[in-house]
Amino acid sequence: MNYKVNIWKDDTLKREIVYSADNDIQAIQMASAATPDGCRSTFEEITKEIYEKSFETSIQQKVKETTES
Repeated sequence: MNYKVNIWKDDTLKREIVYSADNDIQAIQMASAATPDGCRSTFEEITKEIYEKSFETSIQQKVKETTES
């Protein structure tokens, strides 16, 4: 299954993580591990199409950040 985690600091979205997990328990554990102290997170199950689109967008964003530095 595929999941999306939104990490929040106060009312500001800090990061969005998309990942794959075998079940909801593993997904919750991974979301918890990815959430820094002082932040909160929400996670939701997403479709394969959204997962792939988010993954492609993430790669493009990293490339853009690298070329701007």
